[in-house]
Amino acid sequence: MADSRWQGIAEKYRSDIESGRLGPGDRLPSDAALSELLGVSRATAHRALAELQRWGLVTRLRGSGTVVASRDKRSKGLIALIVDQVAHQRDFPRADLIGGIHEGLGDDINLLWCDSKLNVDREIRFLETMPNEVDGILCWPTGNPRSTAVLRELAQANFPIVLLDRVPDDLEINATTHDSAASSRHALEFLIDRGHSRIAFFAFNKPNVSTVVERLSTFETVFHERGWSPSSLTRLFAAELEFGESNRFVQAVHDAFFTLIKADEPITAVFCVQDMFAAAVMECAEHLGVSIPNDLEIVTYNDWPSMMLRRPWQAHRIVPRTYELGRAAASRLLSLVNGERPEPLVQRISADFVVADAGLLPTSSLAADGERTPSRRP
Repeated sequence: MADSRWQGIAEKYRSDIESGRLGPGDRLPSDAALSELLGVSRATAHRALAELQRWGLVTRLRGSGTVVASRDKRSKGLIALIVDQVAHQRDFPRADLIGGIHEGLGDDINLLWCDSKLNVDREIRFLETMPNEVDGILCWPTGNPRSTAVLRELAQANFPIVLLDRVPDDLEINATTHDSAASSRHALEFLIDRGHSRIAFFAFNKPNVSTVVERLSTFETVFHERGWSPSSLTRLFAAELEFGESNRFVQAVHDAFFTLIKADEPITAVFCVQDMFAAAVMECAEHLGVSIPNDLEIVTYNDWPSMMLRRPWQAHRIVPRTYELGRAAASRLLSLVNGERPEPLVQRISADFVVADAGLLPTSSLAADGERTPSRRP
């Protein structure tokens, strides 16, 4: 028969808390101490304390132990993860992101998944209802201005919330993002140092998605610093092509690439904001007999959606540290859940820059934060 002594232990402490014999902030024994005190296994002790947390009566903090929760802020042991969509075919949310979140939250906090399905009304509904169900929210937002207004209300009400990867304009809120500006600048300066000035920029037209805006803005800034015009080399594709028929997307990229590579002053490099563009450019280059990287060099963000390119070693890749992003965001959220109220902070996580392995190129790469990392094939 399964050991049910944990139920009696949990009920005993529940009675003590609800009667006032144990008050907010009072510390309960650790798993080990409770096990020794009551002569039960550590697994039984842990189950009892976990049940108290599930009831919202205690808060369990890594490194601080278990304490009685205040009556108005008793922990539910539950965090909502709201994402703009769940796309299993494209590995989103990525496993390393989820792994980092679990590491940051610890073993005693559970995740409640909320899939907005790229629908702003669903996103708003989650943002409005989840504060009554969970202790805090991690949100990968759509970027739609309508939901941004709800995010602003939550931040102003000091509800624990941390955004992932995207930060809408003029929104003072805690967020953890990839350092798109620093990573893009490093990659562009790498190309320029190799003699490129005719560098095309390929992205979807997403003016409300901060990562795309930052990468485009950095491209424009780097060009303007050198007295070059970026406008004739910038191609922003209709956002609906991202999830439409793949042949329409590839054809659109092919048309743009053909025009740029056959111009009087042809491009010699392409900066892709995501792997979808790199894959399409590689296919088009092969069709036109353009050799990569001898005739054309490619830089691609190896993130959303991260794809297995046909010849990934031919492209220079910006590889975000997604595990670290998830862990940092979750740790930040826990501090908010536990009552800290620091000024809103946008924490930027560096990316690794992996140089193409093509014999003619350097054998090492420079991470966005200055750390040396070896080139490698995936």
